Amino acid sequence: MGFVSATTAGGRGPGRSLGRLAFAAAIVSSLSAVPGPLPAAADELAAALAPHVGRPLDVVELATGRRIVRPLLEGVTERGGKTTAVKLRIEGEQKTTAIAVAGIARIVAGRETIHEADRGRPTRDASESGPRGKAFKRRAESLERMQARGIEPWPQLSSEEHAAAVGELEDMVARVQEVFPNVAVGHTHEFLVATDLPAAAMAPFTAKLDSMHDLLCDLYGIPRGEPVWKGKCLVVAFAKEADFVAFEGRFMQVDPRGAHGLCHQRSDGRVVMACHSGGDPVTFAHMLVHETSHGFNHRWLSPRRLPSWLNEGIAEWVGTQIVPGCREVPLKEAQAVQFMKAGGTVGPGFLAPDDDHHIDAVQYGIASGLVRMMVGRDRRRFGEFVRGIKEGLSVEESLRQSFAVTPQQLLATFGRGCGVPALTE
Repeated sequence: MGFVSATTAGGRGPGRSLGRLAFAAAIVSSLSAVPGPLPAAADELAAALAPHVGRPLDVVELATGRRIVRPLLEGVTERGGKTTAVKLRIEGEQKTTAIAVAGIARIVAGRETIHEADRGRPTRDASESGPRGKAFKRRAESLERMQARGIEPWPQLSSEEHAAAVGELEDMVARVQEVFPNVAVGHTHEFLVATDLPAAAMAPFTAKLDSMHDLLCDLYGIPRGEPVWKGKCLVVAFAKEADFVAFEGRFMQVDPRGAHGLCHQRSDGRVVMACHSGGDPVTFAHMLVHETSHGFNHRWLSPRRLPSWLNEGIAEWVGTQIVPGCREVPLKEAQAVQFMKAGGTVGPGFLAPDDDHHIDAVQYGIASGLVRMMVGRDRRRFGEFVRGIKEGLSVEESLRQSFAVTPQQLLATFGRGCGVPALTE
């Protein structure tokens, strides 16, 4: 089972609650579990790192609290048979940086902690005031609230479960390659990308996917490097629209004609996004991050769906942040202002809480403008607003807790900024 969000060629177009024992186990796991055995000595660290040389690590946490996300492991420095430093190429840099082992709190690779400093020695990152400590505390509190409201969270997966999920996606890609032999496969830290576009041509777009992931992690208070996807998000990108249509029909059982891209969000947590490149690289880049942001929102905290205006508004806002050169969203917002001025309303069903409702094309500009206003006023409160909905609150309840306003007051404030002071539903 699942549902699909889509980007059209001309626009933007998941149970039972946890039992008490399972709930308690989830909190304990989120706060203290460290998967896999930990190396006892520095020379064992070299052995643990050996399979990852030449590949990005998940995260290297320093005792100072700094988190180095997705660094390329180039090797280790040894002295007297002991590992004294790890050599990293930090993302976005060309030079190699040597980090002393004595200053490293934790190393995560393949979603598994493969090194951790003496557990008796507190580190700033793991403490309650550090990034990971704060995130674990927030998740424990979210789990308690979801339990009280009958909302089942996404389960936290082991490194083996993450690897198995990636393997299932790779098996799917292998089946796709039988039909589309020109499709090649590449990996980023968070995405599995299957495309028949040339590797050099696809690389700039792939980089924007990881940027989208980091942006939403920052918005929602998720430490970069912590897993969100079930394994990874699969992106299938074709050069030709006809191949995209054929893929959707054969592998996803969907007729996508008229769509530029589709994001398939499954009730088991799997996310598959498919698209074609179209004729404009800027529009293509915006569509990629727009659609995959839907998958991220699906995978964060719980399967509870966001209302259409919020889901689409976030996706449009993310697109403008990652692809600032795209003029499509500002144009939609300008058209939306004219629509609101003409009728004095945001249009029928804009704030509908029904999960199956989808806003109209003209309302996309309203949604993106509203989200842009809310994020601009208080980014932290906006993250808490979205969190509240994912935890089981209604839009009205979450708005009241985060921004201390009603939906009507929110629209009135937005309307005044748009020159429509009496804006209503």
